[in-house]
Amino acid sequence: MNLNEFKEILFKKAKEAGFENSEIYVTNSESLNISIYKQEVESYNLNKSFGLSFRGIINGKIGYSHTRILDENSVDMLINTAKNAALLIENEDTQFIHQGDDKYEEVVCYYESLDNIDPKDLIELGLKIEEECKNYNRNVINTGGCKVIYSKGETQISNTKGLNLKNKENILYAYVVPIIEIDAEKQDGTGYKIATNIDQINPKEIAKMGVDEALSKINSKSINTGNYKTAIYNEAMVSLLSAFSRVFSADAAQKGLSLLKDKENTMIASEKVTIIDNPLLDNGLASAPFDDEGVATFKKEIVSKGKLTTLLHNLKTAYKANTKSTGNGFKGSYATSVSVSPSNFYIEKGESSFDEILKTIGEGLLITDFAGIHAGANAITGDFSLAAKGFYIKEGKKEYPVDQITVAGNFFDLLKQIEVVGNDLKFPLSSVGSPTVIVKGLSIAGK
Repeated sequence: MNLNEFKEILFKKAKEAGFENSEIYVTNSESLNISIYKQEVESYNLNKSFGLSFRGIINGKIGYSHTRILDENSVDMLINTAKNAALLIENEDTQFIHQGDDKYEEVVCYYESLDNIDPKDLIELGLKIEEECKNYNRNVINTGGCKVIYSKGETQISNTKGLNLKNKENILYAYVVPIIEIDAEKQDGTGYKIATNIDQINPKEIAKMGVDEALSKINSKSINTGNYKTAIYNEAMVSLLSAFSRVFSADAAQKGLSLLKDKENTMIASEKVTIIDNPLLDNGLASAPFDDEGVATFKKEIVSKGKLTTLLHNLKTAYKANTKSTGNGFKGSYATSVSVSPSNFYIEKGESSFDEILKTIGEGLLITDFAGIHAGANAITGDFSLAAKGFYIKEGKKEYPVDQITVAGNFFDLLKQIEVVGNDLKFPLSSVGSPTVIVKGLSIAGK
């Protein structure tokens, strides 16, 4: 049974079963994951996945169900499962199935240049990346991972209100984690590249990126406990912003799980800070013309020069707040219900170069990496206590690498203490991005 036939039968039977409106959400994806170790293909995994979820409104409640098989037995299973699930719901939240919007923006998230890539070329690419690590520096003794990954997928949403949307995407990326050893000290680093064409991945550049990071950590030492003027490097700030991105969810706020509840139109950050959610970003890993409820997406400033302008909404949270959805109703997978999630979420870049930021610091600390981010960060209170690495800065330059320190603070306080925002906006294999920022001071526990 093809998808259109299945849909028509499902919608007809759902109506007969009492569903006022129904919807299907379909994903069809494929990924090729190639892992290289010691100049051999350690693993070659080709994964294909198809899934269909059904949701329908009955007696004002919404029920979900899902399947990976399209046949008449699945139709009955989907309807019965969704109906039983809806009957168990006790809350009185108003539920929605979207009729669609007048306009959907065109988004660049599929690249014909990635079509029909020969897997042999990807294998050769992975082998070359690993080889270049050792060619670049004789102290490279191993790799903690060397992978080339290509993925593509298609999403379709159709419902009984006439909505019928499709979107497809694909991406190629590679990374390597070289391990070096000098005088019995081992360190690692990461080199990576996201590409829309295989020719954009330069093995020498990726190897150099990873090895240079590892070399920069050699002879690391701790510093004295104290309060330091601190720069947080873009990749480290990304991990912090990712850990606390949920505080910008209207669903979290409405459930009392975010301190940003009822904080719209108030200053929650420094005037230097603008935070954007942009699902229309070219080459963004979370770019899409519509969310998983079929709502048209758009670029918006969540925080504008320090002021919280809006939280992220899906249809249900927007109705509760008497506002419009921000197009952030997303599903974790076809088998989960709609929640609220950011798309391409980032701090807007400023004007200062990285070198200018170091000069501005003068003497202080550059944090390049946070560890234990999920265990050490409390998204409800904003408090964090995290192991960190970086560099001590003196006279505007890196003096020596630093480790064995713990950084403690509060995310909301940190946003207010940002004095300078760099121009080095980066998305490190992530849909969350940030430039390097300077904060007035952070509490550092060292020796």
